[in-house]
Amino acid sequence: MNNKEALRDLYKKKRNLLDSGMLSQISEKYEELITPFDFNGKIVSVFLPIQKFNEIDTSFIIQKIINSGGTICVSRSDFKEKSMEFFIYEETAQIEENEFGIPEPIYGNICEISKIDYVFVPLLCFDEEGNRVGYGQGFYDKFLSSCSDNCIKIGLSHFDPVDKIDDCNDKDIKLDFCITPNKTYVFR
Repeated sequence: MNNKEALRDLYKKKRNLLDSGMLSQISEKYEELITPFDFNGKIVSVFLPIQKFNEIDTSFIIQKIINSGGTICVSRSDFKEKSMEFFIYEETAQIEENEFGIPEPIYGNICEISKIDYVFVPLLCFDEEGNRVGYGQGFYDKFLSSCSDNCIKIGLSHFDPVDKIDDCNDKDIKLDFCITPNKTYVFR
């Protein structure tokens, strides 16, 4: 059965099996795979990876976007409200890990969600319709529902899609694209 809970468990296990060499190879591929997108003059939300969960190293993406004239914003989570606030990324010194091991900005200029042009979305897995499974707290669905209609949502996945996630609902926000090491999937 392809429900979110079962998929979440399965893909956490699959990700944990990736060694640092494989993870590095996967992460480096994304620098080239984002080339078709035009980030010049755009504000781009990029997640900072939680290393203990073997998330994709987004440093390659961040550098490419900056080099192409884009502005990066990164989030700080409010676990009580299950929400995120965004800050313009200016330097590595503004980033520290919180008590959950999540790298977050400790200072910086606030970025209005309505001004974000692109969002790189973390996920555990996704399906062929653009639905995704995250960690199950709803932070990203809440954030994505607040973005402008023109904001482009791009998932980054270690793995190719499953056929279908069975228990999606109307609060789940679909991706416009999902990039894997093998292919870019288009859902719009």
